Amino acid sequence: MSHHKIATDRDRLSSLPDEILIHILSFLPTNQAIFTSILSKRWIHLWRHVPTLYFINKKLNSSQDIHHFNKFVKAVLHSRDYSLSSCSINTFILDIQYDVSKLLYYDHGSSITNINNWVNLAVQRKVQYLHLYLHARIKWETIPPKLPAIILSCTTLVVLRLSWFYVDEVSPFPFRFPSLKILNLKDMYFDQCQDFMFLLDGCPVLEDLQVSHIHFNNSFRPSDFEQFENSSFRKLYRADITDCYFHFPAKALANVEFLRIKLWKGYLPNGFPTFHNLTHLAVNYDCNLAVQVLQHCPKLQNLELYPKFKYAWRDEYITKDDQELVPRCLSSSLTTCTIRDFASTTLESLIIDSEADVGGLGDGSGDSEAI
Repeated sequence: MSHHKIATDRDRLSSLPDEILIHILSFLPTNQAIFTSILSKRWIHLWRHVPTLYFINKKLNSSQDIHHFNKFVKAVLHSRDYSLSSCSINTFILDIQYDVSKLLYYDHGSSITNINNWVNLAVQRKVQYLHLYLHARIKWETIPPKLPAIILSCTTLVVLRLSWFYVDEVSPFPFRFPSLKILNLKDMYFDQCQDFMFLLDGCPVLEDLQVSHIHFNNSFRPSDFEQFENSSFRKLYRADITDCYFHFPAKALANVEFLRIKLWKGYLPNGFPTFHNLTHLAVNYDCNLAVQVLQHCPKLQNLELYPKFKYAWRDEYITKDDQELVPRCLSSSLTTCTIRDFASTTLESLIIDSEADVGGLGDGSGDSEAI
């Protein structure tokens, strides 16, 4: 067998059509996709047509690191021929960790300016999947960089994931994100709580919502959310709302199938709708409100109970009358109950008592776990 034939057999990957090879490269961080250009002449220019731009840096420790990183991203963006449809930007992922937050403003804010320019280019190229993650060691008073304004008018977005940005002046007009199905917000700062809700109200086809550590520059009052009580995310099937110490309008979540939420004093029984589609619920177990919420979950199949957090009611607030109200779902549909970081509580006693009364959870085949 000739050396030529052996080489050909070993390089079957290169014989695949460009479309398939470009699709394979789209799963790699951009720097790794570029490295494939050294494999052979066949691969030299393929990375320039990958619709996914994934820039990740474990940590930028100095101004020199930032300079090199910014230079690399700029070179990649300018190397693409945007006159070709094959050079469109379908996905733009930016995941940067700064050693200290002041490096964001290195060279008179050039880092922030560059991020804005990169995002503007992605939006102009009709980006559908946008992930912007910033991380930095910060002091409590540190304000994150302002979210690029162009994002708030990007009508092509299907998935939006943001971490550590400041958002202000969100106008209350409809269909801000007419195509957005997945929204993930973490460590986000808003000027007013209304800005946060206006943002959500601008997502009419939202299906998956995950928010955590949402902060407001101005103190909020429960009445601030009254105008949003009638908000409804009709297509929303999954909501994960944690470490957000405000009155999220529960009625807006009435159609979800999965709900993770921390309950506290702000949630009252009359503030909860009946969750007709809810099959998976995760709540903090040492709050009497958890029992009341279960009364509104007739089809619940999976229940996760986890420890209190500092704003939750304590066990002694669960009254004897509450203990006698066994939620119907415990006997009709519940199959799995997971208790995390188990500690004896009044609610735990209620679940055990109800199990004894109805002869087990569901049809008797479900299991209760202590993790």
